[in-house]
Amino acid sequence: MTEPGRILVSGGKGRLGQALARQGCTAFGRDLFDLTRPDRMAALLDARQPACVINCASYTAVDAAEQNEAAARAINAEGAGALASVCSALDIPLIHVSTDMVFDSASPANPLTEEVSPRPGSVYGLTKLEGEALVRAAGGRAVIVRVSWLFGDDTTSFVSKMLSLARTRDTLSIVTDEMGRPTPVDDLAAHLVKLAIVMTRAAPVPPVLHFGPTLGGPSPSLKPVGSDAFSFPARRPRGVILDTGLADGLLGPMPDWGPACDKAVSQFLAG
Repeated sequence: MTEPGRILVSGGKGRLGQALARQGCTAFGRDLFDLTRPDRMAALLDARQPACVINCASYTAVDAAEQNEAAARAINAEGAGALASVCSALDIPLIHVSTDMVFDSASPANPLTEEVSPRPGSVYGLTKLEGEALVRAAGGRAVIVRVSWLFGDDTTSFVSKMLSLARTRDTLSIVTDEMGRPTPVDDLAAHLVKLAIVMTRAAPVPPVLHFGPTLGGPSPSLKPVGSDAFSFPARRPRGVILDTGLADGLLGPMPDWGPACDKAVSQFLAG
């Protein structure tokens, strides 16, 4: 069985990269693993000979991307494609992490399968979709994994932001036309490691997979508003829920997000 330490992670300073490091993976930040430097990437991968690469590096400033399209494209699209080309040349399996924001809108009653054609509504979503296309064009053993609504116990997640606002406001306005699967970052990391191990066995894997937890958990009473009540530069997807049936059949379902959310809340309040 492949040891997690032989799985090399880009974007190691980010939320998901750090979660993969906690799983035992070897995670590097941009100082050592820079997607905009194909020559350095090739030298690193050739020297390390990892069993699999998980690409978590991404320009994730969704709203800033609206004014910085070139910077977002350099990492999300061109950088992802360059990494895929290096992995293909060295015959290293690659897991490329993408996003539900490659979709613009859908009916929440009908979760989107991997066969649905993406149509992004933001620059961030567009550059991530371009990255998906370049990864697939590079050939090799690459899988695109789309995820949504990551959270952990850090201060930048949606959960911690809502708790911070709750300390200063009596009422919170929460949009009702944005849907998704809240995904605990540590559960996602464990699932990605499981997929990496499957890929190292040269088992057949679909080219695109949707990851996300089971949709259980509590539903608190909040003031419903539409997305137009908030002003953000980047449009958020409306009613987009990823269908995870294909990944669930391959790897087994991820746990319910509710207990992980309860844990994140407890850790945040205790901090």
